[in-house]
Amino acid sequence: MLLMQPKKAAIASPSSIIPTGVDTGAGLLKLAIGNGSDQHRVRTPAKIVEIQGELHDELTSPEGGHFIYDDGDRPDLKGREFLTGSLAAWKAPTSHIKLSDNPALKAEYVLHMILGALATLPHQDTWNLHLVLSSHNTQVFRELVTSKTSGSHSVLFGGRDKPKTQVSLTVSLVVPEGAGSYAFCAAYKPDPLIDIAGHVIALDFGTSTVIPTVFAPQGKIIHRNVLAVGGCVDLLEAIASDVELVKLLGTGKSANIELIRQAIEDRSFKYGTRGFSFQHLYTRHLHTWLGDRLRLALAEVEEWRDAAQSLVAWGGGAALPCTEGKFEKAGITPIADACWANALGLQRIAEGRYQRGK
Repeated sequence: MLLMQPKKAAIASPSSIIPTGVDTGAGLLKLAIGNGSDQHRVRTPAKIVEIQGELHDELTSPEGGHFIYDDGDRPDLKGREFLTGSLAAWKAPTSHIKLSDNPALKAEYVLHMILGALATLPHQDTWNLHLVLSSHNTQVFRELVTSKTSGSHSVLFGGRDKPKTQVSLTVSLVVPEGAGSYAFCAAYKPDPLIDIAGHVIALDFGTSTVIPTVFAPQGKIIHRNVLAVGGCVDLLEAIASDVELVKLLGTGKSANIELIRQAIEDRSFKYGTRGFSFQHLYTRHLHTWLGDRLRLALAEVEEWRDAAQSLVAWGGGAALPCTEGKFEKAGITPIADACWANALGLQRIAEGRYQRGK
């Protein structure tokens, strides 16, 4: 549940090494490339489809990419063609791969998603990125993410008639989800959003997961658990399958989750072109969805609450409309830029590691 960030026209010094944060979410991939006036924020839905035949037309979208893997350190991809993000959903509405379907898919397709994100940016002959990525399970997936992403990759963005782009990726570090958000909060200007001298409890409301995490002073994780209930996708699916909306559509099938997501993000609450406002459905399902997750998340971290100097929420669910009062009532502070915090913090970590030669 994210709002789009305007992109800059170009990145300075195309051949330079660019510290980059990669938030490999199950629902959305977010990249924070560079910093300051040269920073790009890119997000694409975590969807992918391989193209077997010819495309009728060149497809473009700020939230989806098209690339052909020409050659490089992933020989298993040589000559193969992919659409990612919204382009995958356009081309294959029901048969595209959703990374939220299986946690292992985020590691398997992280390179594809990064290349798809780069395809949405102005063309450069070379990209040289110094990456820090997040993973929901670093113990299981750290080595897989590193091996499948690192290296040199020659690709064509946008079609086989396009010029080749050389993409060099160095994976500096793979950290648990939330580490980037902690770094973002600690470095926030003019004042930090958390007290790093004390314990911090953070509730991460992601697309597919809700993850309560307890940080010791200075940021070491002392407790982290993925709740059995799902994240924002559960809310979207509840709205999509609501009897009132299903009856309105007249097909007997659930509504399109992407249309619902877009309408919540732009706060119009209008379902596609039908002019139907589902705001009352959103309000009703939000109450149950958020209430259940707050109860379970707070119970998970109960033994640390008295010691915690900061109790915050981040992730897309922390920025949903009409949630401010519910968080406030529970004594939780949704952080600024909650949707982008993890990617921005990962970029900051990447920058620091690059400067230290790591």
